[in-house]
Amino acid sequence: MKTPGIKYLLLLSGLAAALSLSGCGDKTYGSGIDPKVEVKTVAEIFTNPQLQGQKVTVEGRIHAQCPSNGCWFVLQDHTGQIYVDLSRNGFELPPMQGRTIAAAGVVAPFQGPMMMIIAEGVELR
Repeated sequence: MKTPGIKYLLLLSGLAAALSLSGCGDKTYGSGIDPKVEVKTVAEIFTNPQLQGQKVTVEGRIHAQCPSNGCWFVLQDHTGQIYVDLSRNGFELPPMQGRTIAAAGVVAPFQGPMMMIIAEGVELR
């Protein structure tokens, strides 16, 4: 039996590395972001009650995140912070605290007068 040559082994290892890196480039979670949905700030969500039940997109940094399985996070933009629930639509994020993202979903009440977003999709920015 003939053993593989060094060129063959280098080719295979290069191909394996390329395939493993291609999986790391996924920047969309859930259904992603619908470009037709209007981008709102956190302050706009809290000060406009008519947004409750409406789909919005918010952009900012992940300030805090569920430490066990990535099923929620707190998004912070230049106007404030809002809780974002991922579990209701059955997806999670890997650890991303501090990363800039966009989250799209439905505005819903959360703990009294507070609001949250039930996320349908998240994208890294």
